[in-house]
Amino acid sequence: MTRRKKPVRRSRPAHRFEHAELRGAAFEDVTLAGAAFDDVDLSEARLKNVDLGKAELDDVSLAGARMNNLDLEGAEIRDASLVRCVLVDIDLSAVRLRDATLARAKLSDVDLSRAELEDARLTGARLRNVDLRNVRITDASIEGLTIDGVRIDRLLARVRRKGH
Repeated sequence: MTRRKKPVRRSRPAHRFEHAELRGAAFEDVTLAGAAFDDVDLSEARLKNVDLGKAELDDVSLAGARMNNLDLEGAEIRDASLVRCVLVDIDLSAVRLRDATLARAKLSDVDLSRAELEDARLTGARLRNVDLRNVRITDASIEGLTIDGVRIDRLLARVRRKGH
């Protein structure tokens, strides 16, 4: 995974966005570390070189958004729609993702190490060149899950039948 430069973190007070309609907005070269987004529509938004480390996103729509070179390390994301999102070169390490939909999302060059996903829907998502080290998956529906051409649902079924 080739990582580009991380957005520079500056010490600023956290920004708050509440009940905001920011559909199609463009954020570039912005530091929003620790920002709070509550009930915000960022559908079809464009985010490039944005620091959202430790940000809180609650009831946020990023449906159809395009994101490139974002730092979301340690962010808390709840009740979010990332349907049809395109995420490229994103740091999602140690992110906490709760009740989120990433259906038909495309993730490329993404660090998901140590991430916590709970009640996340990834139906039809495409992940390429992702870091999944130390990821634990429990209570997952994995029908059709394929990693590097291997159907994981079928592999697990064979292992379970053998009693391992």
